[in-house]
Amino acid sequence: MNDSLSIRFLGTGTLFPDPHRSCSATLLDLPRTRILIDIGAGTLRRMAEFGVAPESINYIFLTHFHPDHISDLAMLLFTLRNLRRPDAPAGPLCVWGPQGLFRFVQGLERSYGKWFQFEPEEVRFYELRRRLLDFPGFRVIWDKVLHTQESVGYRFEAAGRVMAFSGDSGYCQELIRLCAAADLAVIECSHADQHAVKGHLSPSLAAKIAQEAGVRKIVFNHFYPDVLQEDPLSVAAKYFGGDILLANDGDVIELDGGVSDEG
Repeated sequence: MNDSLSIRFLGTGTLFPDPHRSCSATLLDLPRTRILIDIGAGTLRRMAEFGVAPESINYIFLTHFHPDHISDLAMLLFTLRNLRRPDAPAGPLCVWGPQGLFRFVQGLERSYGKWFQFEPEEVRFYELRRRLLDFPGFRVIWDKVLHTQESVGYRFEAAGRVMAFSGDSGYCQELIRLCAAADLAVIECSHADQHAVKGHLSPSLAAKIAQEAGVRKIVFNHFYPDVLQEDPLSVAAKYFGGDILLANDGDVIELDGGVSDEG
């Protein structure tokens, strides 16, 4: 970490097996703070591949409890339980998630016993309640989105920038509000328009959200195979006049720059 502000895509795929795309996970590097948004299967492998130490994560924000968004949480906690180094950053790992997080964690504790027990100075869990959360150096606003009963999206405000993350969602006004005037919106784009399903977004719907929200730049991720077999950028460009990117595992976006591929 340094004083820059960047986003690295650790996982841009879905539960559909893909050798080039892990499940959902995005790393947000703020000045002096490192945040994971979701931690799906394959996240730890991608972290190792891109030189992201497990103990360097300060916060995790979960969007919902489907396994392609949360299944490596247990792996990360097992890693910290066994490998936490004396030079790890001070302060606990803080895991935030929607209602049901405590129940989810209790289930892991029942399954794994002492291997999943941490002191408060090591790991802390929080369920979302207040819609606006202030942290040192950044602010988070969340709202429910159209997917599962508990699913949420996030809006991060830091260093004069606004970054929105849809998680899994269909078209909804709550997501439009979270994305309002964002410098960057990371929006799921699961299926091609002709295969669109409820609770997910297609290129046209994702682009309409960005257009209505006045987003500066959108990045699509969370791809099932059918959407990548089409031309999602051309479809989205009919509905959104700003910059549109397709994320790949390993891509890094500097908020004041372009995209680099270190994968």
